Amino acid sequence: METYDTAIVGAGFGGLAAGAQLTKMGYKVALFEASNELGGSAGKYERGGYRFQSGATLGMGFEEEGVFHSLYQTLGLKPPPMTLLNPIMDIHLPDRTIHYYRDRHQWYEEIDRQFPDVKEKVKAFYDEVFYVGAMVDRLVHQLPIFPPRTVKDWAGLFPLMNVPSVKMMPFLTQTIYRRLQKFGLHRHSLFITFLNGELMDSVQTNVERCPAFLGYAALQTFHKGAYAVQGGLATIAEQLAEYMKRQGNDVFMRHPIYEVSQAGDLFNLKSKREKVFRSEQVIMNNSVHNLHHTLFPRLARQSYVRKEKEQSREAWGAFIIHAGVKEEVFANTESLYHQFIDPANPEGLHDGGQFLLSLSRPEDSFMAPEGMRSLTLSTHTDIAQWWMRENYESNKQLMTDRLISIVNHYFPGFAEGLDLVLPGTPVTFQKWLKRHDGKVGGYAPTGKFSWLNSYSVRTGIPRLHQCGDTVFPGAGTLGVTLSGLMAAKLISQD
Repeated sequence: METYDTAIVGAGFGGLAAGAQLTKMGYKVALFEASNELGGSAGKYERGGYRFQSGATLGMGFEEEGVFHSLYQTLGLKPPPMTLLNPIMDIHLPDRTIHYYRDRHQWYEEIDRQFPDVKEKVKAFYDEVFYVGAMVDRLVHQLPIFPPRTVKDWAGLFPLMNVPSVKMMPFLTQTIYRRLQKFGLHRHSLFITFLNGELMDSVQTNVERCPAFLGYAALQTFHKGAYAVQGGLATIAEQLAEYMKRQGNDVFMRHPIYEVSQAGDLFNLKSKREKVFRSEQVIMNNSVHNLHHTLFPRLARQSYVRKEKEQSREAWGAFIIHAGVKEEVFANTESLYHQFIDPANPEGLHDGGQFLLSLSRPEDSFMAPEGMRSLTLSTHTDIAQWWMRENYESNKQLMTDRLISIVNHYFPGFAEGLDLVLPGTPVTFQKWLKRHDGKVGGYAPTGKFSWLNSYSVRTGIPRLHQCGDTVFPGAGTLGVTLSGLMAAKLISQD
């Protein structure tokens, strides 16, 4: 039986980044994926001539010195063809459409048009967003192990305690709402509605609950470079997996890991038909939600992640619709990404109160037949309602009809132009992506100090680590990828 240096459970972006980085370092790596697709919640599947993106659709981090730009340079890979987006998306409210430009100068001109009564205040707020976001980037890109769990982790933070990091302290102890008070924007309903929509999309929460530094980092990321990747984000996942295989490492598809146990100095990973793989180290990329369902109980008790605490933490599910649509329906817009926000229900930024539509590029033949486009509609959703069987089908139909109706209001002919409509719920995410209870997107911040409750890439179990959207620095393909690189760094140092 072959023994690996590192076994990685889950081929989401965190596991793929860790696997590719460790491969580059010369480690013998095995990557296990339960499904038939790579990329996890940023993966894809194909039906009826269409390629659909499982969840995440927007490419980030390929700008100069960005996360993926740096990783691809390290690995010597050529990025897939992609289109830089500007505007990033159109945001539709009943009385207006806000064009969310990547270019800062154009965005400030749009602020002048959309928020004329407070335009200077909004621009001053965004000056602060860009300033603080850049500081956060410089710190996180050094891959600190956070929260620190060992003396070595604490020692790794000390070099980061410099003048810029001290300047960041106010933003570590305040919410975005508190910062809006400073600018006199906390009662401006239109701007808060807009901001809540962007924060819900990026960090799963609103201005009142979002730590300032975390929200600022997310908001400024949009303006660094957002891309439509040819073939979808799954193309990136496929490139990373192929790199591992070309270097002689193993990527096992349709190999769920049902149990991880320890025997002496090695870990045993039990897969289908009782097949067992051995490894000296393990990275869990199947989310903290699944941790206690995968680890052998005696091993799980060593972890600082407590099952009872984890189950009580707030996490969202996703309701998603994949479909084809006639190209002519969107002939009058160049934007590939559209957000719809209902300002009449500012607390309802989920279950259709705020949702996203992403379209494939008309020229991308990977994604749809000629004359058609592949699309994804997605909204955050409360999980509990989807596990009540008696209401499941009716709830699914109601949500499907609601989202389609709203889009059809802004783009007449949308409903009639649809083809192959495939709705999915948290039940779908559990079935196909093995996300426990269908939880996706990590943990929703709940206040100014909620970031202190983040999980580290350390599990508390020696030589067994974790990465993904439930681990610092959090959700999104960039956060997930960074956590994978942190786990790889930890293995190489330990």
